[in-house]
Order: sequence, then C-alpha cells, then structure tokens
Amino acid sequence: MARPAEPSERAALVALGDELARSHAAHVLSDALQGRLSLDRREALPGLIRQSERHEASGPICDAGRFATALVGKLRVDGQAELADAIVSLLGGGPVDADPMLWLDEVQGKIATRRHEAATLRAQGRHELASRVENTLSLDLGVALRERLCADGHHELADAIARAIHAHEERERREAETPSPSPAQPPAAARKHESPPDGAALRALADTLGGSYPADVLACALVTRLRAEGRDTLAGSIMMFWARDVAGPIVDPARLAADLCAQLRAEGRGELADTLASLLRGAAIGRDPGEILAAWLNELAGPIVAPGPLATALVSVLRRQRQDSLADGIQALLSASR
Repeated sequence: MARPAEPSERAALVALGDELARSHAAHVLSDALQGRLSLDRREALPGLIRQSERHEASGPICDAGRFATALVGKLRVDGQAELADAIVSLLGGGPVDADPMLWLDEVQGKIATRRHEAATLRAQGRHELASRVENTLSLDLGVALRERLCADGHHELADAIARAIHAHEERERREAETPSPSPAQPPAAARKHESPPDGAALRALADTLGGSYPADVLACALVTRLRAEGRDTLAGSIMMFWARDVAGPIVDPARLAADLCAQLRAEGRGELADTLASLLRGAAIGRDPGEILAAWLNELAGPIVAPGPLATALVSVLRRQRQDSLADGIQALLSASR
C-alpha cells in the first residue's frame, strides 16, 4: 500500500495540476491520463473514463451507491462528520447504501443483495428471472477478483484467470449454438476515419504529456479543467473511479476467490471452478479489507477528489432513477452546510 502523501507533496501536485489545466484542453488531458494509466498497467480505469465521457450528456454510468459512499467518505476525511452522518441517515434503509464502513467486504454485501433480490423475485413467482439474477453473480465476482489482483500487482495471475474464464465461456457459447444458414450479407462500406487537421498534433501532445507526468498529476489537471468548464458531473465520475482504482475493490481476494468458485459450482459450472481453484492454489493473495479501506480513504483525503462534483454526480443519478426526494434532500443538506 502506498504511504500517505505529505502536505507539501499534495501542494506541489495541485500547483502542477493547475498549470496543466490552464495550458491544455480537457480532451488532451484525458487522452494523456488514459495513456499514462495504460503505461502503468491500470487497465480498467481508461475504459471507465472513456465510457463516462461518451455518456456525459445522459449522466454517470454507475449506480448512486458508488457516489454516495465516496461522498460520505470524502466528507468524513475532510472533518465534516456531521454532514456525512446526515447523508447516511437520509439514504439509509432506502435504495442507496452510503456508509463506507459497511464496505469492509463489499463483495459480501453484493452477494447478500443479489440473493435478497432473487428471493424477492421468487416470492413474486418470477422464478426464471430470479435464476438469471443469481447466475450472473459469478460475472461480478470474477471482475472484482481480477481488479483486486491487478491492484495488488498480481497481473499474471489475473490474466490467467481472465483467459480461463474466456475460454470456458467461448466453449459454452459454441455448445449452445444451433447452426443455421444465414443469408449472405452485403459487404459493409469502408468507413473513413478522417482526423481533424490538428488531430495528429493533439495526439502527439497527449502522448508527450502522458509520458512526462505521473497519473495523479494528470488526473488532478483533468478534473480541475472539467470543473473550470462547469462539467462537474463528469469530474465527479472521474474522481470516484480514480479513488476506487487506486485502492481497488475493498475485499480480501482469497475469500473472494473462494466465493467465486462456490458460486460457479452453484451455477453448475464446476469444471471452470476447478480450473480457477488450480490457478489460485498456493498463491499468497490474502489482504486485510481494513487496509484497503484505509488506502481508499487516504486517496479521498487528497486534492484530486472534491465533495462538490461527487454530490453533483450523485444527484444526477438519483434524478435519473426518479429518486427526486432523495436528490432534493442531498442538495438541501449541502446548501445548509455552506
């Protein structure tokens, strides 16, 4: 786990981020950050940034719980515990779980939530949908395991698990297919990808920035530029994803691996479970979720993450989900605290 940054280091990070934000457009900084992250083998975050940018007009791409948890965590590390507790109280017991302390094993929470959802569907007589809900849990567990392993530097093991899952799913797909003649399709017209006249120069600039600055400087510059342009919802998404990527999923990967294998067997995919168990046998991957939570909170305490954009993104998701009373309540609490 990285040591906490000293105040002087954080001040230097902000100064350099501000300078880059004044000098470069947001799309250049975004490309530079994604390039830097790829060089650092932080492979999930660039895709999340791209998706967030593509869907900027329609709002954040993930659920309200992610933003609520990040917002509450940020407020607590910033010394605003009373406001954090008020938000937890407002959201508690409803559709959004906002207390980070309940995330000491977030995957166990996901399993419990999914099983509760399936049980509710069965009680309503919707057995087929209930089975579908249960049988997609292994996908979530597999993604979380690979993310956790990569965050801990176990890239080769994560890659081996991804290959094993992909090979098994491809075999399942082929076995399920029923061959049937398909009408010939006319060849698709070739699409021309024409870059704007200055596209190559901007790409080169982004590559240079990505090779010259560490990821935290570029992330700080990007969110600073977005906020200056009034694009707080996108900035909030990037802040939330950034802090989560630094720490990784808050879960013990050894327990997560056991949960994944058990879930695969429950889905009747014992062969894949045995393959993964063989890959994981003897691997020293155990972690204390409390340590991971501390790393996440430390990143939330830094200058890249700010409560305003997190709140803006949270309210956006709540309104999209037609939870207007919750959105109004969040805005009222934040306004009263200013």
